[in-house]
Amino acid sequence: MHASNAEIETLTYKAAVGVGLPVGLAEDAGVAAAWLSAAGFAGAEIAYRAIENIRKGKARPVIVSSHSESLCPDTKGKLASVMYAAPSVFDFLQTTSPVTVVRLDEPLLLFAHLVCSSSIPAVELVLHSVGSTGAVLQGVIKRGHGRLEGPPFSNQEAKNGSEVSVTMVGVSQGRNFKPTKTEAEARQDAVQRGVAVSEAIWTKLQRLAAHTLVPESTESKQRGAGAGMIDND
Repeated sequence: MHASNAEIETLTYKAAVGVGLPVGLAEDAGVAAAWLSAAGFAGAEIAYRAIENIRKGKARPVIVSSHSESLCPDTKGKLASVMYAAPSVFDFLQTTSPVTVVRLDEPLLLFAHLVCSSSIPAVELVLHSVGSTGAVLQGVIKRGHGRLEGPPFSNQEAKNGSEVSVTMVGVSQGRNFKPTKTEAEARQDAVQRGVAVSEAIWTKLQRLAAHTLVPESTESKQRGAGAGMIDND
């Protein structure tokens, strides 16, 4: 099936709210997922994995590690949720560079968050996998344009999380961040025709989104509860 960027953004947002993510973070997640999809990545699937990690308790918000100045999950043995980590990375970059996130669940989604953030003019994003393959993915961002280099992460790395270092650098003026002709055509095609999305993933996102609006029960009506409500708990 095909879905437009707007549809991917909206459904990701609703699914994230459906599992209890704060509205602001859910909105950011939707924008990042849509950017990944337009860039040729499986944005909806990546966002779904991150949302599921929160729902199942596999990924947690981040705290500052007591052993270093890195960000780590607030619970030992868990992954660091990219949806909670992204705003913390933004905050730390105002005063600290590099910023390191330990056991991050979805590095590509963090990259998309950074690309879509207008508050970050130039940043080099270096991702080091802590998985068994030791794969390295590097990316550079400048004024809303991003370049990624490196192989996709393996399932093992997605399972164990990745160590991500984000550094503010003076990016070379000669480096081209604008999309190539092929990339520009692909993005235009994504806008006009939508992008391919797994029907199975789309259905799973819809199920999560269905939890956003909670219908009234007989008991809630008797207690005087309102019609529908945003389930933020």
